[in-house]
Amino acid sequence: MGWSQDLFRALWRSLSREVKEHVGTDQFGNKYYYIPQYKNWRGQTIREKRIVEAANKKEVDYEAGDIPTEWEGNTKE
Repeated sequence: MGWSQDLFRALWRSLSREVKEHVGTDQFGNKYYYIPQYKNWRGQTIREKRIVEAANKKEVDYEAGDIPTEWEGNTKE
């Protein structure tokens, strides 16, 4: 599921004009990205997003505190 899902996401981003900007990496190795507001191929406005690429890809391996609360609490305005 890993490589095919990554391929689909890359294809989707290229078609949707979604451009993610790397904003940082924490001590756990998690990578943080910001995606500004954009218009998709149908002309719809897609609101801004913040995403995390986890260093530990398996959801079952997460513990409380793996993603800092500062990332969850801050918004870019």
